[in-house]
Amino acid sequence: MFNFFKKKKEKSLTIVCDTDIIHINNKPLTFPTNYTTLIDILGKPSRELKKSNDYIIWDVHGVFCGYTDKDSILSINIYQNKEDRSEYNTKKQFKGKLILNDEEITNNEFGKISLGKVAIHRLGRENDTRFGFSIGVNRDYRDS
Repeated sequence: MFNFFKKKKEKSLTIVCDTDIIHINNKPLTFPTNYTTLIDILGKPSRELKKSNDYIIWDVHGVFCGYTDKDSILSINIYQNKEDRSEYNTKKQFKGKLILNDEEITNNEFGKISLGKVAIHRLGRENDTRFGFSIGVNRDYRDS
């Protein structure tokens, strides 16, 4: 009758990349971004670590980010592979979709995809299995 103890199913994320902006579950995100915006889009984080940088971790989504300035967060990292066992890795892996030019990017190898103000980078060394990807500021971008 009553499902008080039934776990709430988390909605998986869909990340759609455009030239200068990404959308996570239809919510726009530009970089640099800030702590409050990430909380609004991804919800309350599972964990926060304070080391040489600060880290926000959303274990349920497979997303984390590190920052030195809460008001200037340059990227988010999405984990898809459990081989990285560091404390920064998320407890669950990203099960959502990453969409670029109306096509899903799967766990195939890629290096860096420069869009415009936004870029997608692989996580992990070039000759190893990719741990996931990072989306954020494209440092090579120059306004014309």
